Amino acid sequence: MKPTGKDGILRIYDSSAILHGQAPLDNLTVDMVKFDGVETWSNITTNVEVDDANVEEAFIADDDHKIYIGSTSMFAMLQFLKGDGTNFAVASGALIAAYFNGTDFATALAGVSDGTLVGSDCFGKDGYIGFKIPHNWAIGANSFNANLDANKYYVELATTTASTTDPDADVLCPVDGQYFEIAFAAMDFTGPLGRPKTEEILVLNRGRSDANAHYIQSADGRIYEPQEISFSCLLDDVVNKVAIMVALACGDPDSARWTATGVTSKGTTKNDGVNLNPAFKDATKKTVNVQMLFQGASRNQGWAYYEVFFPEENQKVTEAEDGVPLSCAGGAYGIIERINEFGNRY
Repeated sequence: MKPTGKDGILRIYDSSAILHGQAPLDNLTVDMVKFDGVETWSNITTNVEVDDANVEEAFIADDDHKIYIGSTSMFAMLQFLKGDGTNFAVASGALIAAYFNGTDFATALAGVSDGTLVGSDCFGKDGYIGFKIPHNWAIGANSFNANLDANKYYVELATTTASTTDPDADVLCPVDGQYFEIAFAAMDFTGPLGRPKTEEILVLNRGRSDANAHYIQSADGRIYEPQEISFSCLLDDVVNKVAIMVALACGDPDSARWTATGVTSKGTTKNDGVNLNPAFKDATKKTVNVQMLFQGASRNQGWAYYEVFFPEENQKVTEAEDGVPLSCAGGAYGIIERINEFGNRY
């Protein structure tokens, strides 16, 4: 895959978890509302938007209760923190997560990963809830209920069973990472559409392909091999002359949405779907997450590459008549997935 054009955007993320509404995401506002399943709607934003002394006790207490979490920007991850609260959930069952599709909350979120699970019960420990951003996520949820805002993207959370211990929440808020953004002017991008799978090795029955012949899987090493991605862009004196190099190294490019030394993303995804990928032996090697998005007429489409390492020796600057092109090449060690909108979920 080698898409080229002027209608795309590339983002380089670190793996920090920054609450919406906090620096450098302080341009975003959030709204959290709970519903008792009958008629009472209560706004709990003040108690769960930051880690402070305010706690929402028993924020969900039955399997017909709902929590609505909204932000002025789309998001792919929530943070749950009991903080100064007393209780985690017990016997709450699995999490049910849906989003507002322009009409109601009847559509389930895809790719949900619940880091609050203890056994089979959600909200049993501090953690993050991640999901894929849907292509038809809509604002205007006040048309569904007047207690929700018109300018925010909402998800709806519920549990499959009524918990025997109702959980408290100090934080229940959307999060995202720091990012550096590049427009697709005079730029191209090359990367795979997915990760390799283990090889299937045919085992014959004494050299014959009969009913006893079968396949076995090869070693797992193949699914952890880095997948090469590359892109190029023109450096300028204002936006990305130095900052992009610092972002690739997961440093601090000191831009509008990246204001502190980056947190490496290595070891945050699961190539086998079960185990977190191993960390580098060299702790000074830091990875970033790269997301590339093309804006379509009816829907956006792109790809996310997680745990990408950009060795300095693979970054090349050349002299040209129309500017200074920068060619970047790195290896994606984490998962690769299709995306509809920007949002860091690992």
